[in-house]
Amino acid sequence: MKKNVIFIVFTILIISSIGLSQGVEQNTVTDQTDIQASITEFTHTVLAEYATTTWCPNCPYASEALYELYSTEDLSFLYVTLISDVNQNARDRSWYGYFNIVIPSVYFDGGVDFFIGNAGSAHATADVYRDIINEMGSRTDVKDIDIETAVSWNGNAKMTIDVTVENNENSLYLGFLKTYVTEIESRWNDYSGNPYHYGFLDFALNQPILLRPYQTKTITVQWDGAMDHGGLSFEDISQDNIVVQSAVFHWMPHLTKGYDEIPQYTQRYLGFYLDQATISIPE
Repeated sequence: MKKNVIFIVFTILIISSIGLSQGVEQNTVTDQTDIQASITEFTHTVLAEYATTTWCPNCPYASEALYELYSTEDLSFLYVTLISDVNQNARDRSWYGYFNIVIPSVYFDGGVDFFIGNAGSAHATADVYRDIINEMGSRTDVKDIDIETAVSWNGNAKMTIDVTVENNENSLYLGFLKTYVTEIESRWNDYSGNPYHYGFLDFALNQPILLRPYQTKTITVQWDGAMDHGGLSFEDISQDNIVVQSAVFHWMPHLTKGYDEIPQYTQRYLGFYLDQATISIPE
């Protein structure tokens, strides 16, 4: 098992070292066809990771679509906004995690599916996202994993974060645990001048996790916004504007073809598929 983990990390490091040029914004449509319109029972909570920049003129429709879906519709999904031009932590996740070269890009469930660009309006873009979320929610290849996050606000931008992961299967589970600290209303604005939502600040946890059959494990971390976070500090965060989202991704990598409309910007990334996600507010 140790050799497998070393191989995965080595593979990621090799691919991450490949230089990728900054691309152009382009509207594309996912290859999904005949997507079921409504899934009432999801197998898990879907996670969308939205890669963007403050200078991206095609991104406001994506921002608006995700926020409206999350705020107004009964869909079992979460999303994190990765604003890569102002936050190195977000850049590391979006560019080196998904080799993002075209924005806006939204990756669902760790890259099982994606949508790049926008559909011409916020409403049309939301329709696309809704269909993909419903499709992801019906995935049957997810492992039976439960995850809970509890956050205690300690004042002065400090939090105690407890993440509990439970393996409900009769087999060993190896995955990656990521806990995202996000601002409900981001300190950064999109190209239209409106604040992003669920803007990623930094990971509280970002590590492999190994669980024996039916094992439950709790990991506790002290997160201090005033400390250095990739060259940034967040000593000004407020309790009522913070949410913490945790996700577990299976260790098996899936080499995926992403954007391919322009040959020189053809995208490949390793998808690590999501098994479960959760959200918590500081108390």
